[in-house]
Amino acid sequence: MTKNDFIEYQTFSDLQEASELTNLLNANQIPFEIDDSAMRFDISARDLNPIAEGIIIKINADDVERVDKINPRKKEIDCLDDHFLYSFSDNDIMDILVNPEEWTDEEIELAKEIAKQRNLQLTVEAVKYSRKKSYTEKEKKVREQITEENEIIGRASWFGAIGSLSLLNSLFIIFQVGFFFPVGLAIDIFILGSVSGVEMATDTDLTSLRFVLISLMPILFFWIGRKSRKGNLKVYLVGMILYAIDTSLCLLTQYWVGLVFHLFVLFALCDGYIRLIKNKRAKELEQELYTIKEKEKIAQNA
Repeated sequence: MTKNDFIEYQTFSDLQEASELTNLLNANQIPFEIDDSAMRFDISARDLNPIAEGIIIKINADDVERVDKINPRKKEIDCLDDHFLYSFSDNDIMDILVNPEEWTDEEIELAKEIAKQRNLQLTVEAVKYSRKKSYTEKEKKVREQITEENEIIGRASWFGAIGSLSLLNSLFIIFQVGFFFPVGLAIDIFILGSVSGVEMATDTDLTSLRFVLISLMPILFFWIGRKSRKGNLKVYLVGMILYAIDTSLCLLTQYWVGLVFHLFVLFALCDGYIRLIKNKRAKELEQELYTIKEKEKIAQNA
């Protein structure tokens, strides 16, 4: 058997990765040849081209079928003939190989096999373009996530605005300014009215108590706003419930202007709450997917 009788069978990134196959070939007394010329003479190209492997295992053409039967890597690939990656376009396959961070080792190996089956070749320019495209997509995804989080923070900021405007409304009533913000809490009006009623009934000056009471709800809503901006779903929900109750007071007292403004703010708060749930769920799914892939990598390397 001459050197020319050997054909390329499988490629590997280094000798250690190829050792499993070479050990099998030795154990079954199948002649083979190791070609490491790509590793010795084309190191810079390999850094840019993820398909260009460093070690090529060559065997005799007559031994291919026999080696296929004992090669575990070949069996794994054969079992994946109906894998979803086969539906990927050539560009999508190239993207997997150029940007393997989000793919499992099994998917990367299968993508390499598909690339060889389709005779796909990567030029240096194509690799650079694909990596730039991936970076742009990741940057876009980060920007979208930041925008969504800013939207959630914006909705949650209504709690702080409610607290501030409620405090101002109470002060306007105490000092008889004659102005009122409809977004503010209607409950403060009831609190001030109750304190005034007690003062008249008991002929007692309750000014200090009045200022303490009008501070309670604004402080509570300031706290709710702070927690909600940090993504606390339970606190956010409590804040919405409290404001919904306050909205019902506007309805009961037929304070129509306040009711309209309350409903508008309540709608914004509900939208923020839904966004917050979706955002948290997306992060949980992303973490679960990352955990699954990490477990798969550990299992493959075990």
